Amino acid sequence: MNDDLMTSETRRDRWGRYLVVPPQGGKPQGYTRATTIAKTLDDTSSLMAWGERMTAIGLARRPDLVATIDTVKDDKDALNRICSAAKEAGGATVRRDLGTALHSILERWWTEPGYVPPPAHIADVNAVCDALKAHQLTVVDGMNERIVVHDTHRVAGTFDLILEDASGLRTIADIKTGSSVKFGALGFAVQLSIYATADNLYNQGSAADGSEDVREPMPEVRQDQAIIIHVEPGSGVCELHRLTLDPTLVDLAMTVRRMRARKDLIDVLPNIRNPRDQWLRDRVWRLVDEDRQRVVAAWPRHIATPTKHVEPYTDAEIDEIIPALELVERALEFPFADPDPGKPAPAKKPRKKAQPAAPSTEAPAEGPLRAEQLDDLRMSFAQLDERQKALVGELVAEAHAADLPIRVQKMPSRRRCEIAAGIFEALTRWPDDHETRMRDLLAVALDDDTVLMPTLPLGAAIGLLDDEQAATWRQTISLGATVEA
Repeated sequence: MNDDLMTSETRRDRWGRYLVVPPQGGKPQGYTRATTIAKTLDDTSSLMAWGERMTAIGLARRPDLVATIDTVKDDKDALNRICSAAKEAGGATVRRDLGTALHSILERWWTEPGYVPPPAHIADVNAVCDALKAHQLTVVDGMNERIVVHDTHRVAGTFDLILEDASGLRTIADIKTGSSVKFGALGFAVQLSIYATADNLYNQGSAADGSEDVREPMPEVRQDQAIIIHVEPGSGVCELHRLTLDPTLVDLAMTVRRMRARKDLIDVLPNIRNPRDQWLRDRVWRLVDEDRQRVVAAWPRHIATPTKHVEPYTDAEIDEIIPALELVERALEFPFADPDPGKPAPAKKPRKKAQPAAPSTEAPAEGPLRAEQLDDLRMSFAQLDERQKALVGELVAEAHAADLPIRVQKMPSRRRCEIAAGIFEALTRWPDDHETRMRDLLAVALDDDTVLMPTLPLGAAIGLLDDEQAATWRQTISLGATVEA
């Protein structure tokens, strides 16, 4: 099942990711779709060539579209609409819709007693059933269209079904309805490896805050292989394929995604472009690497693309382009991290004179801190060496510069004490790798991968933590250190 096929029953964030309550509890976080990860390593050349063939066939069938091309050749939006209409006329959307329908028909066949498939697809359903029976495979009850979560990589997906052989061995299976499966083996292996190695089955409740969500143990399934059920709608023919699984492919796909987000591999020479123009171009090329066609389709038709726009973009042009890029980023679950250099930094609030009787408003619901908490922090700081103390000072300065103060001395709130405790422990536990460790755990606590960007100062990233997030961050540092010990 392609878990890109969103349903109203599945809660997702604005990037289209599954909303999942993490194992340790808290508010729901965005888990990237398994199919999104699978596409990372895919060779899309065959798919793109197929789309071009469908467009050509559609143009041959629709001479009215051909006749309008010359009149709108300078209007990119109009040309995109013509290509979409031609592709549809060529049969592209028909195949997609038939595949979706056949998925639904097979699911109902296995889960609804007495269900009778539509006459046009009875032969397809019989072909699937005959193929499974010939290999002595049965569908496991209750294991159709189930959401699974992979907490290590924060990935979720929906598998089609689990099959059981005559010996009782269970295997993840996936239904594919395209004309061929031979070009998609790598992506399939990533997708089904995620399903097979998932941590839990996941049931989303009706509460928007995830309080009714329930995790179930993941059934024991084969880790070394899965089964592809290939049936083209209307063919009445089904073939089963053995798919070799390799969990290291999932790690590779995640590494590729992280590498694509790196900003330190190339930089513009100084005094060539203004910062905002270069910032925009970096944002565009990052998306082009992921999905060029989607970027082209969303691009404002009256503004030249970066390859043709030799001069720096004006601020007005950039302001028009940004909303188009944001649409693409949401569709690809690939939000851009770097702030717009053309927007002024938030104005700092004027300092108010301290009032002796005025209580702290940073954590109004927390109450006063225990005196021993501050004593523990002072003791921990005293145990740091001079280099570590200097690093603490740098982090405090970076947070202050971003107007996200974390200094404990002036306002010993619960939030600041948790942050300080986390910093001290991280510097002590990981003296040579503290920044990477702290950023990784910040991404978990904040549910935001942008803090992994080296362009965001570590102190400023830490300053983003609120009270609950600071406590979670400090606890995960302690837990990580405990596990290693």
